[in-house]
Amino acid sequence: MHPIFLHYPISVPSKQINAQPYPTYVDQNNYYFIIPIQQEEDAIWEKYVISNHLHQNNFTNVTQPIRNIHNQFVTTVGKEKFLLCFARKKQTLDSSPGQKLAHFHQTGFQFPYQPQTISTYGNWKNLWVNKIDQYEALYKTYYKQQPTQPIMRVLADVFPYMVGLAENAVQYLNIAEEEKNYHMNDQATLTFSRYSNQCMDDFIWIHEIVYDHPIRDVAESIRPFLLKERGLDDKEFQQFMGEYLAICPLSPFAWKLLYARLLLPIHLFDKIDQYRDSDLGEKAWHRLVEDQVYYEQNLKQFFSLFAVEFRDMDIIQLDWLLD
Repeated sequence: MHPIFLHYPISVPSKQINAQPYPTYVDQNNYYFIIPIQQEEDAIWEKYVISNHLHQNNFTNVTQPIRNIHNQFVTTVGKEKFLLCFARKKQTLDSSPGQKLAHFHQTGFQFPYQPQTISTYGNWKNLWVNKIDQYEALYKTYYKQQPTQPIMRVLADVFPYMVGLAENAVQYLNIAEEEKNYHMNDQATLTFSRYSNQCMDDFIWIHEIVYDHPIRDVAESIRPFLLKERGLDDKEFQQFMGEYLAICPLSPFAWKLLYARLLLPIHLFDKIDQYRDSDLGEKAWHRLVEDQVYYEQNLKQFFSLFAVEFRDMDIIQLDWLLD
């Protein structure tokens, strides 16, 4: 038995299972997760309110923090702080990816409060500019170091291209923010910090949820397809878009916002972080860079694929993508 259970007014779960990424216990239909935490009570309270809202709307596979015997969420064991969360495993028979994400966003639209600690809604420009500045500073640091850092072998030729693409994304975001044609689906909702199909997982980790425009998740659902040759022809992509749009149609503002976010090379920045923090091989990096050719080709065709929606939307294409 983990000592954390001594601090909670619940029956100790009868079975521990080997689960990642956190120690997991199960008792009948309830799964309990012991999650290391650095945040304070106020931030966890907000996560509790959000997870409670999701549980009440049939997303019972979202991990929900439990109060301990001191009526607190954060429990100290030794020198470490933990959350004890519970959830129920997602039902096997369920919606497909596009439908599930749309239903998740619709549930988030109904959330009755304005989160204070996890909201990034309307703040993309500042976040993107800061990201560019941080990575430029990092690049300069590596560039000056002697002997040359191994990461420079993968960054030297590609980094200026990444910065240029990111700056284009910021410029296009400025264009998107001038669009006045938007509707109710453009309000903030519950989304994911980095969506990778979590709605189809057995469990959804509450600490991965943020409060933002739904396009945040739509863009990350689409991004992997853009890295494939003729990725927009992929049946999974077309099915996802068809299902999502049937439930949550996009406004002209949302379409432009989507394109701006796809221009931002988040996948390349994320891979740099992985390269720094692990033994990720150079082959994986170079393969991703090579796939960027497909990414640009798919971006060129993106608007034409949805030609009906764009006839009267005053969409602007980037010149360098049309060359």
